[in-house]
Amino acid sequence: MNRLPRSLTLRKRFIHLSAGGAVLQGKGAATERRRVVIFSQRALTQDVSRCSGFEFEDVVAGVERAILLSPTRPDNRFWMFRAKRYLSQRSDLFARMPSGVGHKPLGNTCDLFCCFVQKPVECLGLDAVPDWRSRSGLAVCVIEELWTPAVTQFLPLMRSLAQFDLITCAFEALCPLIHQVTGRPVIHLPGAADLMRFATPRMTADRPVDVYYMGRKRPELHSELLTMMRARDGFYLYDSSARPPIAADHVTHRDLLASLVQRSKLFMVDYAKIGHSDQRQGEVSWGPRHVEGMAGGAVQVGYAPTTADYQRHFDWPEAVVRLSETPAEAAAQVARMLDDPAEMDRRRRVNLAHALARHDWLHRWALVLDHFGLPETAAMAARRDRLAEIATGAENKIAV
Repeated sequence: MNRLPRSLTLRKRFIHLSAGGAVLQGKGAATERRRVVIFSQRALTQDVSRCSGFEFEDVVAGVERAILLSPTRPDNRFWMFRAKRYLSQRSDLFARMPSGVGHKPLGNTCDLFCCFVQKPVECLGLDAVPDWRSRSGLAVCVIEELWTPAVTQFLPLMRSLAQFDLITCAFEALCPLIHQVTGRPVIHLPGAADLMRFATPRMTADRPVDVYYMGRKRPELHSELLTMMRARDGFYLYDSSARPPIAADHVTHRDLLASLVQRSKLFMVDYAKIGHSDQRQGEVSWGPRHVEGMAGGAVQVGYAPTTADYQRHFDWPEAVVRLSETPAEAAAQVARMLDDPAEMDRRRRVNLAHALARHDWLHRWALVLDHFGLPETAAMAARRDRLAEIATGAENKIAV
């Protein structure tokens, strides 16, 4: 059962709890501005893998006019975070330890407090906002990535998430376990993309990149693709970094990624954390990459789960060209797709229509509001209209 939020008195309005969640009451509730605060890690980490999550925060901040809290931590205090991280695996007493993050008190009350993290361990920095729970009417923790071994490893930390009224997780298979540990409502909130950034107005424009293989790669397949693309004198774009790179600015990185996808014919996708069996231990999930390719008009090729949640979100056959597990055959499938521009154009049209209608970050945020029974903002309605306009424009341009 859902526990009542600790504070039911909100600024200039109140929240009424019902079986459907929290509903803003009063005349004009659907358009009245609510005070939303986002606790962000953007000043604490520059890992390129975090840029997608920061993009989600930006979209929410835009449609909610939310306040961003992004505390910092001096380098000479990182040892404090490590010590707290160590204790969070062993004792509930970790909550009394400082994380070394500078304080940013919430001050005024807020209607909805949103803690965006890639992994639960980033919640250790919440002591930067010591009054976050007492001054928040509702609170949600948005988790991008979590595997079963980490739940067991950080059990005291996971139990502390019971402070939130709602927890979301990008991996559906972990939702029941999180609920079991915390006793809180948990919903599946999968990866998405900023379609206003990724969807190109020139869908039929020349795409000089034949294949874009971003991030971690399957070594044998990569080798076959190198050989095949050399023989074709094609343009094969891939990352050469052996370690996760650092992004000086997440906006610039996302703009660059969108630009590269918009200029690629094929975009490789795979299971989340491919090559990290020590973390996954047999679990299969999917991430934002399965949206980013189609959002930018590239045809997605590669490997995707056959799980119920994937089939539910990508319930059309064109979503991905599933490749053979045999590297040589997989490379041959890629070559055949490159030799069929008409089929690539058809898939591009179908996939973009689905992405615009279902896989913008707006659609993910709407799930959070729906759980609480909160109305959507006027800015959300305007964004929906704009996504529909882009879909219509892209359809017309492709048809020409």
